[in-house]
Amino acid sequence: MTEYNLPDKDDAPWLDTTYDGFMTHEEMLAIADQREAENEVIVAKVSEEDFEKVMDAAARQELAKKSFEELTRDEKIKLALEEVDWIVIGGQDGQEFYGSIQFIRKVLKSLR
Repeated sequence: MTEYNLPDKDDAPWLDTTYDGFMTHEEMLAIADQREAENEVIVAKVSEEDFEKVMDAAARQELAKKSFEELTRDEKIKLALEEVDWIVIGGQDGQEFYGSIQFIRKVLKSLR
């Protein structure tokens, strides 16, 4: 070891002591470009998924604004199926479970 606690070539011959730990400007730009390209792929994938989630949420909010009588037959069925999904998934308390069942009954009665 040297007086500055750096390895000598003889101490560790497998180490490349020519590397001083600093990158050239071109190396930094190449690494930055590589990371930016990787990030663009990630952002594109995430933004597509987020767009789908936002559109689904917007459609649900639009349905929520309508009264039960304004809903079409297909919208009623879609909402009833979502309630069934919530029942199957679980995690509802008694009042939510009762509300889901009541909504499903209301949809079924309206489809007679």
